[in-house]
Amino acid sequence: MRLCIIASGSAGNAYYIGAGEQHFLVDAGISGKRIENALFEMNIRSLDGIFITHEHRDHITGAGVMARRFKADIYATPLTWRYFIRHRTLGALNESQIKYIEPGQPLPLGETRVTAFDVPHDAIQPVGYTFNAGEKKIAIATDLGHATDTVVNELKDAEALVLESNHDVEMLEKGPYHRDLKIRVAGKRGHLSNAQAGMLISEVAVPGHTHVFLAHLSENNNNPMLAYDTVSRVLEGNEVSVGRLQVAERSIPGDLMIYG
Repeated sequence: MRLCIIASGSAGNAYYIGAGEQHFLVDAGISGKRIENALFEMNIRSLDGIFITHEHRDHITGAGVMARRFKADIYATPLTWRYFIRHRTLGALNESQIKYIEPGQPLPLGETRVTAFDVPHDAIQPVGYTFNAGEKKIAIATDLGHATDTVVNELKDAEALVLESNHDVEMLEKGPYHRDLKIRVAGKRGHLSNAQAGMLISEVAVPGHTHVFLAHLSENNNNPMLAYDTVSRVLEGNEVSVGRLQVAERSIPGDLMIYG
C-alpha cells in the first residue's frame, strides 16, 4: 500500500492512498489544481474514488473539481450527502458519481476494503477511514474531539496512522481565538490536543512498527516541534515506541510512502 499526505491543516486536507493499481483520495480540501499536480508528480493519472470525512470547507474545496476532472466517484455518509445535495456544495456531478458509505460497514473495492467509522466532531455525520489491502492497513482520523471505543478499535494495528494532533492546550488558552471558539476546539466534539493524540497513539500503535503522522496541526495554536515533542514525551511516559513518528507538512506534499 502507498500513502502520500498532499496537504494537512486548517487551510486544507488531502491524502492519497494507493493499493495495487487502485488510487484513492481521502478529502480534497485544497484546489483541484494543487491536488492534480501532486498526483501527476507521483505519475498518477486516474482516481478510483474520493472519500470525504465531513462537510467542512477545508476537506471538500477541490472535491467536485477532482471528481469531474477524473470522472471519479465521491463517497460520503448519507447525511453528509444530503447536505451536499441540498446546498449544491460540490457543483454538478453525474448521479452515478454519488456513492454512499455507511459507518461500520466495510466496502469492498477490488483488492481494497474501505471502512468508514464514526468520529466525535461538530459536523453532520463525520467519519474517519481505514483502508485494508492484504495484511496492510492505513488509518486516517483527522477531526475528532476525543477517542471513543469505536475510534480506538478502528485505529488499532495500522501499518500507517494519520492522526490529528491539532493544538497545544496552553497555546489555545492564551491564543487569539474568541472564548466560544476555544471551548469548541477543546471540546469533546472538537479537535485532539497534542497530549490527547499521544495517549491515543499509545493505545493503538503496533509497538516498534506503526508509522505515525501527526496531522491537522493548527496554524495558530500549535507548531510542528511542539507537537512532535509533546507526543514523544507521552509515548515515552507510556513506554510505547512506534516505528516512526513524523509531523505532516501543512501545505506541501510529503513523500510517497510505500508499505509492503
